[in-house]
Amino acid sequence: MPAKTYLRILQGGLIASLLIVFFVFKDLLFPYITSKQLSFNVLMEFLMVIWLVFIMRFPEYRPKKNLIVYGILAYFLAIAASYLVSVDPILSFWGDSERMLGFFHILHFFIFYLILVTAFRSWKEWQALMLTSVVIASIVSLMGIFGVQTYSTIGNTAYVSGYLIFNMFFALLLFLRSEQKGWRWLYSVPVVIMLIEFWNCHTSGAIIGLTVSILLLVFLLGLFHKSKNLRRASIITFVVAVVGIIILFSQSDKAWFQNSFLRNLTSQKATFQTRLVSWKGAAADFKNHPVFGTGFGNYAVIFDKHFDSKFLNYTRSETYFDRAHNNLIDIASTTGAVGLITYLSIFVAALYYLWQKFRANGMRAGLDDEKSRQNLELIVIVALLAAYFIQNLAVFDSYVTYIGLMIILGFIYWLFFIEETEETEKGAKKRLTMDRDWEWVVMILMLLAAYIFTNQANLKPWRMFRGVIVGYSYVAQGELKGGVMKYREALTDTPLDRDGRATLVNLVTMNPELLKGLSDKEAQDILEYVISLAQKNVDESPLDSLTQMQLAQIFDTAARYYYKDLTKFNQYSAAALEAMEQSILSSPGRAPIYLVKAQMLLARGQQKEAIETVNYSISLNPEYPEGYCRLAQFYLFLKDQPKTNVTEKDMIAPMTKCAELDGLDQVNSGQLLVQVINYFATKLDYPNALKAAERLATIYDTDAQIWFNLAKLQNISGNPEKAQISAEKAISLDPALSAGWEAYLSSINLKPTTTKAVK
Repeated sequence: MPAKTYLRILQGGLIASLLIVFFVFKDLLFPYITSKQLSFNVLMEFLMVIWLVFIMRFPEYRPKKNLIVYGILAYFLAIAASYLVSVDPILSFWGDSERMLGFFHILHFFIFYLILVTAFRSWKEWQALMLTSVVIASIVSLMGIFGVQTYSTIGNTAYVSGYLIFNMFFALLLFLRSEQKGWRWLYSVPVVIMLIEFWNCHTSGAIIGLTVSILLLVFLLGLFHKSKNLRRASIITFVVAVVGIIILFSQSDKAWFQNSFLRNLTSQKATFQTRLVSWKGAAADFKNHPVFGTGFGNYAVIFDKHFDSKFLNYTRSETYFDRAHNNLIDIASTTGAVGLITYLSIFVAALYYLWQKFRANGMRAGLDDEKSRQNLELIVIVALLAAYFIQNLAVFDSYVTYIGLMIILGFIYWLFFIEETEETEKGAKKRLTMDRDWEWVVMILMLLAAYIFTNQANLKPWRMFRGVIVGYSYVAQGELKGGVMKYREALTDTPLDRDGRATLVNLVTMNPELLKGLSDKEAQDILEYVISLAQKNVDESPLDSLTQMQLAQIFDTAARYYYKDLTKFNQYSAAALEAMEQSILSSPGRAPIYLVKAQMLLARGQQKEAIETVNYSISLNPEYPEGYCRLAQFYLFLKDQPKTNVTEKDMIAPMTKCAELDGLDQVNSGQLLVQVINYFATKLDYPNALKAAERLATIYDTDAQIWFNLAKLQNISGNPEKAQISAEKAISLDPALSAGWEAYLSSINLKPTTTKAVK
């Protein structure tokens, strides 16, 4: 096969790979991630075969030795070294289905890079690649702007923002290279579309990254542009912009600033504070694994180990981080100093080539001649790298940003080696190292090997993800027996089974009532199977606090199912407590898991230990309301138990604190909420009584009397409009209450100072 044919196949394959961003197969687990990565893997593995045969057949087309490739290779070797000492080698190599960023998967982006620098050998080819990427990014943006979800086909607004940064700069490079000056301004159309979607994503780190990159671009134009007037104007613009930003953010304590989006660009943003807690933990742990880290992809272990419950002051959701949300910290933590240095070496190499080219071109930028125009391109590329680097200080790489990074690194390679590439094209006919007769034999054998490999590494997990979704839908519809059968068929010990197993463990734990419709034998078989899945996850990652807690919870579910069989109850509840202890050992500062343990202790009748455990949880963060709410519920339960000496007065302090810290929205006990309402109402503390009443109405949405009582409380609290809405809700549920509401309104008109506790 001629060299040109190989080149066209490889070029077409890479351009086609850009379309994978549209892939969202809803029948897969984590469809926005798995649909893309597995498809990309399959395509790259088959293209790699063609590439290998090509460079064996035509060795003169092999990529030139360059520092960027050496940097990437060094980084992959550092990851491999961290794998050898990893606390969870399976996670390091394969990653998980939610991210798919294990060593195996990111290796495919290196394959993309090698094919890229081999096959794209002229500006016309690079133009086709970048233009395709810009068009696709524009369509993705339009789908985000006019579609249901801002995150479009990518699944995460942070990923969308990073993707758009690359493509906005690609559009700028296409603009600079355009030979049709009158039409080049059309490239502003996709940029405007992408900017609208970019803004709609509201990703703080990306906004800061793009802003800094634009400022850097203006500053570099001020230093290096050929026009003295433009240099002066650029420096003035840069200074004015910087001063303006400083003045703007000096107003951060003003009400208008606090009520604007600008607040999200400061350290006051809750997600920044949670990440700061995470980063402090990573810094504290670095000394334990300074050379090779904890193992690539194993940040969750570090996060758990150093979890500070102050984290809960900023959010009560997303309390398990599997990434540092800072690429440098993530790499330093999981691959150590070796990984960080080799990663940074990639960018040092890129900047070295950019500087060498810039200096060779005369160090002046503009559009007057080829060299100055090329220098303008180099400045744009530096600004792009800055934007990428800065936005990654608040997030981490994903499928779409890895693609963008490989493209720009490949373009830098081409710019630096363009002359050698052209010379290779001219003399590409002579040297052969593979006999033409063997070409197809080798090709067919390698394609067959690639199929066997990709079937095991990609297609088998694909079938597993699809089977898990089928099983999940069965269980979600109440068909536990049929759902578990589907899970058994799907979970065949692929290296990515972990998240699939966890979905079934969580389903059974959260819906134990599904076991009641089964025979004892069926329920026992299912419980044992689900326990075995949770145990496999723990065996793979014994230091993961979450997997240990999931094991504890499924053991606890089994214990509660066998509450009438004291022997089995004690067996399973003891196993649940043992697993909880391991979960706590992995994350000793995490307040909520002590509450889970306390619930288990209370079920075992260990009342004193349960109360002590809740109080310890509270001590980890006295501003976290759930501990007080749980303590109040425990006291409510214990006051009706013999020989406990617990009275209603014991509930008052934790109940009050639960309400004051806005924790009532976490309370699910209707009995406790009624007591809270009556207690606060008799104390004339209507704000707290109202909080409890609103929560009660949320839980018992169809209880007319609860809505009627809520209406009275809202009226007493000075919210007549809300009171009328609640009263109308009550009357719609029970029309007989209409007369009661009229009577109530008449009574307060006659006696406006009269107040009553809600009964």
